Amino acid sequence: MQKCIDAEYLYNSERTLEEDEKGVLVHQGILMKAILVERGSQESFEQRMKDGLDSSQIYVGIFGDQFSDPTCREYDYARKLGLPLLVYYFTVPPRIAKGVTTKVVQFLAKNVQKQVVIRGNYRRIEARTPSELIDIIPSDLACTLADIVREAIRIRSMLLGGAPDGTIAAILRARKTVFE
Repeated sequence: MQKCIDAEYLYNSERTLEEDEKGVLVHQGILMKAILVERGSQESFEQRMKDGLDSSQIYVGIFGDQFSDPTCREYDYARKLGLPLLVYYFTVPPRIAKGVTTKVVQFLAKNVQKQVVIRGNYRRIEARTPSELIDIIPSDLACTLADIVREAIRIRSMLLGGAPDGTIAAILRARKTVFE
């Protein structure tokens, strides 16, 4: 799965090496990067998992046949951080989760399904190959990002609606100095 993700244009490592006029790395072109942290010792997994999620804007979890406590902790940590969650169930050969009683399906039903819609092959077969699954994820990312932008606009309107122009100008000046 990692090779399928990294083979997509969604992750282009050369783009991360570009610098803008201030010498800051430019990350245009990275929408999704597979971070495989399961290998290694338990202690190093926890730290690599947390570091990866701490620097992420969205969590994309792909659950399959094999149950993994570390993957469950990864999902729980992403929830704790408040990251938007995209979760997929994918098996080879493809099968839906209904009627399956594996630990993975039990975890998804008990802990995940109440929080997010599980795509992939959870309720119906949406992907037969890893490449087909990877084709689904960018459209889900786009929809999630659009929802985030709409929510930010609503919050901004709610907070600033009716505020005097001087107050809005002060907030924008403060924001500019904080984020530069």
